[in-house]
Amino acid sequence: MLGRSNLAFESQHLLHAVQQANIKNWVSLSEGQQNSLGWLTTAERKQAMCLLVREALSVGKMAIAEDFFSIELAKTEAKMRIRDELSSYCVVTEAPKTTFGKVRTTYTGKLYGKQDDLAIAIQLSLIGCQKFFQEPRYRNFRADDYITPNGLGGIMG
Repeated sequence: MLGRSNLAFESQHLLHAVQQANIKNWVSLSEGQQNSLGWLTTAERKQAMCLLVREALSVGKMAIAEDFFSIELAKTEAKMRIRDELSSYCVVTEAPKTTFGKVRTTYTGKLYGKQDDLAIAIQLSLIGCQKFFQEPRYRNFRADDYITPNGLGGIMG
């Protein structure tokens, strides 16, 4: 489970829902402040997430599954919304407001009233998978036969 660590406590709400549903096999990434539940989406992290998605798309390592579905939209409309959000996601650079000020860089898809929730969710899922399979702290939660770029991980890798 990977949620954002923010003021709305989304990760805590997700945790509560998982516990209420009596789901047994799950782990939550704890990458927030002081290792709190969830994932901080800092400017540095947004840059890393954006680059991961761009790379995955450019080398063909990311696609919509054949059995993709949406509970809210028709399949084609849902795909179009994903495409629109990913296409609208951009880097906005603002000049300094004072002589000694810093350039401000923002990663967003929320220009001109658009949404970027799906783009952020896709970015979070990619970086979450990367961290889950690379960080030693999650080793005990991984199956012994997971696939890595070098073949099988775990016991065999």
